[in-house]
Formats: sequence, structure tokens, C-alpha cells
Amino acid sequence: MVNNNLTQDAVEIAIAFNSYFIDSVKVLTQNPSTGLLGSVLVNDAQPVFIIREVSESKVNKVISSLKNSKSKDVFGLDSTFLKNYKESLIGPITKVTNTSIGLGVFPRVWKSAIITAIFKSGDPADVSNYRPISILPVVSKVVEKCVAEQLISHLNNSPFTLHSMQFGFRAKHSTETANCFLLENVKSKMDKGGVVGAVFLDLRKAFDTVNHEILITKLSKFNFSPDALRWMKSYLEGRTQCVRGSNELSPTLSYDVGVPQGSILGPLLFSLYINDLPSVCTGSEVQMYADDTVIYVHAKSKQQAAQELTTVMVQVTKWLSDSCLHLNVKKTVC
Repeated sequence: MVNNNLTQDAVEIAIAFNSYFIDSVKVLTQNPSTGLLGSVLVNDAQPVFIIREVSESKVNKVISSLKNSKSKDVFGLDSTFLKNYKESLIGPITKVTNTSIGLGVFPRVWKSAIITAIFKSGDPADVSNYRPISILPVVSKVVEKCVAEQLISHLNNSPFTLHSMQFGFRAKHSTETANCFLLENVKSKMDKGGVVGAVFLDLRKAFDTVNHEILITKLSKFNFSPDALRWMKSYLEGRTQCVRGSNELSPTLSYDVGVPQGSILGPLLFSLYINDLPSVCTGSEVQMYADDTVIYVHAKSKQQAAQELTTVMVQVTKWLSDSCLHLNVKKTVC
């Protein structure tokens, strides 16, 4: 009887976490501005992003490159299992991957995540003091990586590329290069006299609140083919999650916003989602690392810097609202 009670308690706790993680995002979501919706027609005169079928050798390389992990997905599989038995799995995974690409459909069974609640700080009895860590089906990451590599190649070899001041999730870019660039740029300006004023933006649940319709619209501006957009739409929609607690799982809940946590494509898609943010920051400089953004100006005085930054923030606030993103005022600093 005691064991049954403990099991029931674990399930109820997992249910509470799952409900909180879903509901805390719903509170932030809103209807998108219709001004940002509407796909752009493909420009056939420029390179078009088409998701192409992959070979068994490519799948082999991708599986070999996965980080070793024993975190079990909803099917009880992990990357270590995939690597140990890859010789038997390469053929079927390649076939499913190419079928997915050909049909423009991301398999529904690959959209189920297991969430682990990790304590941050504060009162352990408060669910808001925990952050979710997502474990996606390990096979889905093979497909994601194949598509991500093709997308990165398109961005690197066409006019449709990431903003030069985006330092996140890019080859030869890191937090170190981002810090070095910002510091050297600020020092260079201050050597000329005056002051440098900056606002460091922090967004609330940035990855979780991405609006799918707006994202698809923004992807079309990178010259995605209709088939590629259809696959991306399928990849995003119809996702579910459950929470694991004390080896017990909560019932699954569905969600219809955000890029998948713990995914390979998610950070890249988010970078494309905010790629046009610098375009509204006229008269200032912008530097980004995924969802972390700093906006700064060089001015003669603190008062002038404050005035210029205030003007920029008016435009940023409107852009955030139109993009269904939310500023975390408590963690945004000037």
C-alpha cells in the first residue's frame, strides 16, 4: 500500500509539473500580428532551399557524431544504443528519413518528449523554481541533423544568410568570440571619447513562445521551397510532452507553440526567427547570441546615450510584440 501511495504521489507531482510547463507558456502566447503573416514567393533566380534525400553513408556519419547519452526517450532508446547497433539500423533509418522528406511529413511518433524538471533555486515546493529538460526520440535527431546540415549549407552559400552579428549556433562562433568582439568594439569606441550605453535584452521563455505561423513566414524569406516549408510546418506542429518523476510518467499534453526543446533544428530555427531584429535598431549596433541580445550606442554623454537607447527600445518593443516574444523586464539591464 505504501508503494502504491508513493507511486500515486510521483504521478501527481509529474502531472503538476507538466501542467505548469504548458500553462506558463500559454499565458505568454498571443494572437500574431497579421502584418507579419504571409509567405514570400520563391525567387527561382537565387538558390532555393530544398530538403534533399540522404544516403546511408550520411546517416552513418550522423549517428556516429551524436553525443553519447544514456538518457532514455519515450521508446526507451538512447544515442548509445543507436551507435552500438547502427549497422542494423542505418538502412531502416535512411528509408524513414527519405520517406519523411519525400512526403513533407515529420513522423508523429517522433514528436513526443519526456521532460525532466531540474531545480534552479528558491523554494523546492514551488514548481516555478524548476526548469524543463527535454528528451526527444533519439532517431528524430538523426533526421534533424541531416536537415540542419543542408539548411546551414544553404545559409552559408546564398544571399539568404544569418545576420553577421548572430554568434549563436554557428561554426567558428562561440560565447568567447562574442565576448571578445563586444569588448574590443566598446573599447575602440571609448578610445574616441564619450561613453557607450548598452541594453542587454532578456526574453521570457524565448524558444517556447515562437509562433509557428510567423516562423513559417520568416522561413519563406530565406527562399525555402514550398516542400521545405511543408516539412518544417509538419516538424513543428502536433507535439506532445510528458514529465518523468521518480520513474513515473505523467499523461501527455499537447502544445502548439515554440521550437522543440532539446532539438537540433530548434536553435537554428530560432536564430532565423529573430534574424530581422537588427533591422529595427536604427542608429545603434546589435549583437546576438541565440536569444541573448545587446544593443549599444556611442554618444557624447550619458544623457544622449540614454535618449538614443530609449528611441531604439520603442522600435524593439513593437518588434517583440509583432513577433509574439516577451521581454523579461527583471533580467533586462541597461
